[in-house]
Amino acid sequence: MSKPRTILEVKKDQIDENLLALVAHVKKALEQSVACLESRDEAACNLIIENDSQVNDYRRLIEHECFTAIALHQPVAHDLREIITATRLADELERMADYASDIAAIVMQMDEVSLSGLGMENVKVMGSLSARMLDEVLAAYLDKDAKKARKAAELDDQLDAEQAKLIETLFGVMQSNPVTVPNASRMLWISHNLERCGDRATNIAEHVVFMLEAEVVELD
Repeated sequence: MSKPRTILEVKKDQIDENLLALVAHVKKALEQSVACLESRDEAACNLIIENDSQVNDYRRLIEHECFTAIALHQPVAHDLREIITATRLADELERMADYASDIAAIVMQMDEVSLSGLGMENVKVMGSLSARMLDEVLAAYLDKDAKKARKAAELDDQLDAEQAKLIETLFGVMQSNPVTVPNASRMLWISHNLERCGDRATNIAEHVVFMLEAEVVELD
């Protein structure tokens, strides 16, 4: 006969369900922001920015549920670390959504000069790596697997390397063709936002390790 579930366990499941919904919103925003760069779709950019309020609502909901769980159930040890980690994850995810909104806003500022030769493929790779890191740190959290968390954080090195290649390309293009400077500069800012997404995913991996091992680590 299975052991009856406690009220705290039910509450933690509710928190995880909302975290899953928050991750889905953030991942969609990231993927759509990179897609908008290719399509230059202003309506889609505006939608990403408008939907950021939903992410903020989820973050506040998760934080409220976590604080309520602490106040009503007084969790200790591992249970307390899980709830604290959930609040930290919500904060990191909300910041990632902000980066997606920033990318959408930057796309809307671009002029009509072609993006050919401005590292579009590098940006697409960075976007894919950011989304992959998000998937893998979420899996580490849900599976309670510190090894997976550390493995996910290693992807940040690939993200940084892709950004370095993009920066080198853009500086070369700007020197040889000054008309590209405005859009190339904006591509640099887009890459910065994607790189920061990787940093936030790395932070999530560190929080997962803390949750599981009660150890503060630096995985960058």
